[in-house]
This record gives sequence, C-alpha cells and structure tokens, in this order.
Amino acid sequence: MITVTTCSNNAEAELLHSLLVGAGIEAFVLDDAFGGAIRIQVDDAQAEEAKRLIAEAQVVDEEVDAEADDATR
Repeated sequence: MITVTTCSNNAEAELLHSLLVGAGIEAFVLDDAFGGAIRIQVDDAQAEEAKRLIAEAQVVDEEVDAEADDATR
C-alpha cells in the first residue's frame, strides 16, 4: 500500500475516496488519531492511476473556483 495523497479534513478525504472507488480503485482512508493529515492509500499497482485521477479532480476544482471568483466580480 502507498499513500497517494493527504487531506486536511474528512470531507475532502471522503470525496477523493469516492472518486477512486468509483473508478474501480480500491482505496483506504487512514485517519491520524493525533489530528495530523488524513492519508489515502491504494495498492502500489494502482498508485499512478489514482494520482492521475486526483490531479485531474484538483484541476477541475481550481477551474470551478476561478469561474466562481470571476462571476462575483
């Protein structure tokens, strides 16, 4: 198992977990009991695909945020 990303809150972690599982990637959310970063882990063989999906999701999120900013100006 390998950590493909870390999240600062449970909502973000669950969203990314759902994205990965929906794409057929078995993913696990590991919460740090001491309040640290929440890790998302996948099988080593699926790590590259998981990282690609997460990166695409972040690009889309940034584009949506930019459009929302433009609309409020």
